[in-house]
Amino acid sequence: MPNIKAVFTDIDNTLTDPFTHQIPLSAVQAIQLARQNGVKVIAATGRNLTANGAGPVSGMEFDGYVTVNGQYCYLPDGTTLRFAPFQRAWVEESIRLGVEHGFFASYHQRDLISINGFNDGVQKFYDSFNSPVPPLLSTEEIDKDQILSIIPFVHEDMDDFLRQALPDCQAVRWNPHSVDLAPKSGGKDVGIQTFLDHFGIKAEDCLAIGDGGNDVSMLKMVGIGVAVGGARSETKAAADFIAPEVKDDAVYKTFKQFGVI
Repeated sequence: MPNIKAVFTDIDNTLTDPFTHQIPLSAVQAIQLARQNGVKVIAATGRNLTANGAGPVSGMEFDGYVTVNGQYCYLPDGTTLRFAPFQRAWVEESIRLGVEHGFFASYHQRDLISINGFNDGVQKFYDSFNSPVPPLLSTEEIDKDQILSIIPFVHEDMDDFLRQALPDCQAVRWNPHSVDLAPKSGGKDVGIQTFLDHFGIKAEDCLAIGDGGNDVSMLKMVGIGVAVGGARSETKAAADFIAPEVKDDAVYKTFKQFGVI
């Protein structure tokens, strides 16, 4: 049985059920039991938990937070371990591409999420995980020096184009209505390494669980990478183990199988 010292868990469609948007009680219990056993449990999400509230994990306790795909990492007391905004030129180029090719995007700062336009695709994106639509700001109002994440509302056939047009950025997808842009120097794996350094834990002594394209890097870097049932194909391919679906107690059963609880 592996000696797991830390667990990194995605939130949307991993902790939360993709259909009800709720976290099963078994997952809440699994996290509580793991922490009681001395295992560090860190949320690792593309969400910005400080700008629009903790959402589905409100009221839950973690040992740390890898947020905005690794660009902003902090401890429960608010201590910042990593804060890595985009270069201004990349933000400006993403705006220019949106104007040229007819798409909008959301722009994430530490304490503010905004969108620069609205259409049916934007609404579908936020409806897909039961989240309110952020405020609309003009491109002039966006603070281009403080952007941690850019999420263009585009279909998957635009992903390769964006990778080529923004060569310093990676494009990872977890939602059919959008793609997450992050600096190539970032990612959930970089955020995880920040916590490994902080806690003095080795990657091989960790477990990570997720479902989306933005989880691939963290599943590959740890000792045990787990994809929940219903995960994207590339996420399953990167995993060491495929868990049941969320509704079938994926997190609890995974923690039990690998001796976390």
